[in-house]
Amino acid sequence: MKLIDILTGRNRQRNEYLDRNGNFVSRWARPPSMNTAEWLSMFSKSPRLAVVDRIASDLASVGGRLLRVNEDGSETEVTQHPFLDFMAQPNPLYEMTSSAIWRLHEIYLMLVGESFFLIERDEIGRPVEFWNVPPHWVKMTPYLGSPIYQIVSPSGLTMGIPVDDMFVMKQLNPLDPFMRGLGIAESIADEVEIDEYAAKFQKRFFYNDATPPTVFIMPDATPEQRDAFMAGWNKRHKGVENSHKAAALTGNVSVHELGKGEGKNLGFIESRVAMRDAVLEHFGVPREIMGITENSNRATADAAQYIYAKNVLMPRLRNREEAINKQLLPLFGLGEHYVWRFDSIIPYDKDFDKAKALDGWQSGLLMKNEARELLDLASVEGGDVYRASGNDLFLRATDDAAALSQVAQQPEPAPTPEAEPAADKALTPSDDEFVVVEYGEKSAHRVNVSAALRKEDKIAKDDGKLFEEAVARHFSEQMTAISKALGLTAKAEPSPLLAPLDDYLLEDGTFDPELWALLSEVEQQRLTAGIAAGLLDWKAEAKKLTALFTPLWKKAYDDGAALNAESYGLMGIDRPDFVSAAKINGGKRIVGIEQTTRDSIADIIARGIANGVSQSELKKSILSEMDASPARAKLIARQETATALATGQFDMMRAAGAKTKTWHHRQQRNPRDGTNGKPNHVAMEGETVPMDAKFSNGLRYPRDPEDGRPEQLINCRCYLTYGGF
Repeated sequence: MKLIDILTGRNRQRNEYLDRNGNFVSRWARPPSMNTAEWLSMFSKSPRLAVVDRIASDLASVGGRLLRVNEDGSETEVTQHPFLDFMAQPNPLYEMTSSAIWRLHEIYLMLVGESFFLIERDEIGRPVEFWNVPPHWVKMTPYLGSPIYQIVSPSGLTMGIPVDDMFVMKQLNPLDPFMRGLGIAESIADEVEIDEYAAKFQKRFFYNDATPPTVFIMPDATPEQRDAFMAGWNKRHKGVENSHKAAALTGNVSVHELGKGEGKNLGFIESRVAMRDAVLEHFGVPREIMGITENSNRATADAAQYIYAKNVLMPRLRNREEAINKQLLPLFGLGEHYVWRFDSIIPYDKDFDKAKALDGWQSGLLMKNEARELLDLASVEGGDVYRASGNDLFLRATDDAAALSQVAQQPEPAPTPEAEPAADKALTPSDDEFVVVEYGEKSAHRVNVSAALRKEDKIAKDDGKLFEEAVARHFSEQMTAISKALGLTAKAEPSPLLAPLDDYLLEDGTFDPELWALLSEVEQQRLTAGIAAGLLDWKAEAKKLTALFTPLWKKAYDDGAALNAESYGLMGIDRPDFVSAAKINGGKRIVGIEQTTRDSIADIIARGIANGVSQSELKKSILSEMDASPARAKLIARQETATALATGQFDMMRAAGAKTKTWHHRQQRNPRDGTNGKPNHVAMEGETVPMDAKFSNGLRYPRDPEDGRPEQLINCRCYLTYGGF
């Protein structure tokens, strides 16, 4: 015998509910003189237990979803499965709908702390029918040596039901958690019974025309005469319909009232109201939920709905959800990779969403249309933009600062080696440009700006190759992982990732554009974005790319600092240390790179379905997008190198004590539009500001990552000279 069986006395449970004559007895008195069946019958009599029906009814029809948990932790909804049919129609009786049986289930749980379902199976063992069993029919629960539930029907039929054929939920009894359950309503049994007696007293009081007790004195009357007199009196005056009729007495009869008890009797109304409120507090249900609206307003009513759903309904729903996942799902052959989850019924907090929308927009974390959606406002054209810094310039959701160029909307093929201009050409306005920097009154240094710029280009080229190799390697690994996730590699398992799209497949294996078009744009985006999100652990991918970039950022930063230290004769001054990737806003750009990849994949899926391609063609298109990444890798590498290099140069000069800085424009390589660069940058030629001030374009230095505006940063080749040491 197990220790737990000895502790709980389960080996003796056989006789626990039987008296010496073999008759079933109540497990305890609930409420006074009421056994389980009588207590359940009170549900239909006591208005105080109406709160039980309200909770049960609100929980009865809550919908849910069957979800498949993927290897990466993402979840995919399953829309067709025998389990879903079972939950929708649990048994053949038309009145025993899904909502009806779950309502009854919650009533049993709250009243007596137990709920039992009998499971009927088909020939292969799958559940096909689900039947409520009243708790007072269950005379015996499983114990050592007898793993069955004993059920005795009102007709006297006794059945032994195996454990595997019963779905059971209990509210554990703190006094003995291993035995029968204890309903939350049982702790208010006395209050319910007192209210019942109060109601009967009031009923009797008003039936007697709300009159105080009256005594008739008839000293000379015989018992027969007294009985005849009272019968006649009650016939003429008792009851509401005979109220206030005049009375006439004959013979030797005197009348005495024992006291005016109207106020005392009517005080029961106030006590019953207090008892009502006490019961509601016991269940945690706000008064507004039961339609009691005195001293309430719209704000308190909304708050009541939120508190009721969050604190009363959702915990009970989650308990039921856990029981279904542990007891029912395995009977359908659904293992740990599947889960049933009820929908949340907590009303959203409008004030919270408003604050979330405004803060998200102001901080640049939400697009304008995303913020408008939280505010229940319609999307606007051009609203898929983020707010950048505190100005009125915006970055599109699909833009990647690392991959964007000033003319990226019209991509240019890479120039042939013959078309590439010489490195020394177009670097500076002249081939021999010098700046004299004075260090105090006794020393000066002649800076060869042209030579410094040529060295900068050489460093950018060398460091850029390292970045490009890192990005290309990262994209290649992603391509391999995505190929495996899509089931395209030799050792890959069949992929369930595209299963949400099965509903839109035709018999020939191609997608149905017409059916797809029935979805709203928002629904399409959510579906495709969910599939793209499930291909990889994108947070982990961002961490991997950050780990690749961090030493490269540091190298380019150090190279920039060393270049300016050499060019300006600052070799005796300690160079600044690279603090972290945050110093150059690298983390934000990394997230942007991964998000752009996800968005591109989602767009490919949407376009493929809209064009009616096959599922295999869709997978190949996704891989083709990843295979086209070398050009993107080059753009990313160029920007990351330029940003880290420029930051190191600026920090070096600030550490050296420079007081002023001057902006200089340098023309672009291979300008497509015939200009020599960004118009505002051209106009800034020679602009001088204090070292810690910003130039007229809002930047502290060319390619300043703190600003973040692509139109100011990408493909900028400007440089600074320094003075005022």
